[in-house]
Amino acid sequence: MATHNEVAMATIAKNKAAALEPDLAYDDSHPSLAPLSEQKPSTHAHDVLCISANDIATRLHTAQQQCQRKGVRFTTLRRTVYQLILQSDKPMGAYDLVQSLQAARLQEQGAKAKMVAPPTIYRTLDFLLQLGLIHQLTSLNAFVPCCHPRDQHNAVFLLCRLCHRVQECSDLPGYEVSKYVNNDLGFRIEKSVMELTGRCQSCVASTIDKS
Repeated sequence: MATHNEVAMATIAKNKAAALEPDLAYDDSHPSLAPLSEQKPSTHAHDVLCISANDIATRLHTAQQQCQRKGVRFTTLRRTVYQLILQSDKPMGAYDLVQSLQAARLQEQGAKAKMVAPPTIYRTLDFLLQLGLIHQLTSLNAFVPCCHPRDQHNAVFLLCRLCHRVQECSDLPGYEVSKYVNNDLGFRIEKSVMELTGRCQSCVASTIDKS
């Protein structure tokens, strides 16, 4: 299995090439790009760390289009950090990203490689958070991909303390509360993330089988 450093090297090289390609036109016909008013919160739980290569490519493509529509740049670094988070098999902290990027630079450039500046990574993570592409898990001080990056929703995360599985689902009662707070009380919610720690479905089933 490839290490985080090897993944970072391949990702950086690929994104440098992608940066030379012309921006893609915004395509409203893409199903994942439907207007937010037409999207509904999903009640399904999704494993945030089980993303196929095709899905990663689709998300990068969509992120590039979203940036173009908003008039902001999807730079090589932003693309690389987002892709590393998408490819990771665990929530990634800022330090994990700095280490992966620095190791990739050293392997590519040797002793001449400049140090990766942590503030740059934090600014990049803040950009991805503002765009809704990733979520921050406060209890883990780490970041995971958003399963519905174009959907305005309340992020509810299920964190398994045994196998460390991370699932994201949309909480309909929470969604109604947010609508009430926003529409009736006039309070503008900027971020809504709930983290629930316990045992995932597989671990619960495994415990039952052993009993």
